[in-house]
Amino acid sequence: MPPLARVSTAIGLVKLKNHLYASIPLLLVIVGTQLYGRTVALESHTTQQVATGGDARTAVVAQNTPSTNFTLAKTLTEHSGGVGAIAISPDGQTLVSGSTDKTIKIWNLDTGEVKRTFIGHRAPVLAIAFSPDGQTLVSGSSDKTIKIWNLRTGKLRRTLSGHSGGIYSVAIDPQGRTLVSGSGDGTSKIWNLRTGELQRTLYPRSGMILSVAISPDGETLATGNQDLTIKLWNLQSGELLRTLSGHTYYAIWSVAFSPDGKTLVSGSQDTTIKIWNLQNGELIRTLSDRSPVFAVTISPDGKTVASGNQTNEVKLWDINTGDSIQTLSGHSDRVRSIAFSPDGKTLVSGGSGAGDKTIKIWRLE
Repeated sequence: MPPLARVSTAIGLVKLKNHLYASIPLLLVIVGTQLYGRTVALESHTTQQVATGGDARTAVVAQNTPSTNFTLAKTLTEHSGGVGAIAISPDGQTLVSGSTDKTIKIWNLDTGEVKRTFIGHRAPVLAIAFSPDGQTLVSGSSDKTIKIWNLRTGKLRRTLSGHSGGIYSVAIDPQGRTLVSGSGDGTSKIWNLRTGELQRTLYPRSGMILSVAISPDGETLATGNQDLTIKLWNLQSGELLRTLSGHTYYAIWSVAFSPDGKTLVSGSQDTTIKIWNLQNGELIRTLSDRSPVFAVTISPDGKTVASGNQTNEVKLWDINTGDSIQTLSGHSDRVRSIAFSPDGKTLVSGGSGAGDKTIKIWRLE
């Protein structure tokens, strides 16, 4: 077998016998000098064949690419309206969905069977969140209320009122003590989850608050706003820490923290996903979806961004390179909600328009 030329670099041009290849992000490149189209296997890494100006030769590119090969496992069809909110329990066994049919359904994530239906909201359910112990469920609705449920018994513990607009998003801190809501009334409210007491109201003056997220250490609140900004707040004091700007059209529909809390991802109707460095507030990169983005989340290992868009797709992206690595098709209307299981092996998406009332469960092969 002819000798192999080995190049180790982070980013660069691969050169073979005076032929230059396009700049691509690499961790390791192995090039066969006279392989004539044969592919060299490299453990579990990705391989790519690169065309040259002369003889057909093969460049094998080993990238630190996330393992993503999700396939459709189940489609759940019990809702009679679009599904705008989904969440998976901390133990990975239970899926919860909120719908425009005004109900909340509790599912066995493994079998896809409905275990219970919660009825109480008088308008579409737009937001869902689990407590860290998996015993409490919080829901927000366009009826302007937040409801706190005992997941084991199915009983409603209390209803929180105070917003003058619909509740688009809810989040619970990692300690299970604090609940945050984001509303169409332009405020974010911070509540004591145990007592239901309103502790603080934040006034970003940024239009509707469409998404809220709490950092893994429980110290920072992010709000995604109608005015295209993301605001970062001290969760305990309510102090505004930083404003992130860069999106260009209508609203920030979704924000999500990375598991290490160092990165924030945002999705907007401007058709982009932006990845932010939270240590300095700088934009790391912009991912172009070419369709309005309504939902974003990050895999538990922090390597993959999942997004849901207006053209009925779920897309998976490499968070480190920005590459699109898989597109999941099957929904027949926009995807407004998406969630990874705690082990990262299951991805769930909800179709939210009149043309799609389903939940799809995708499994990693």
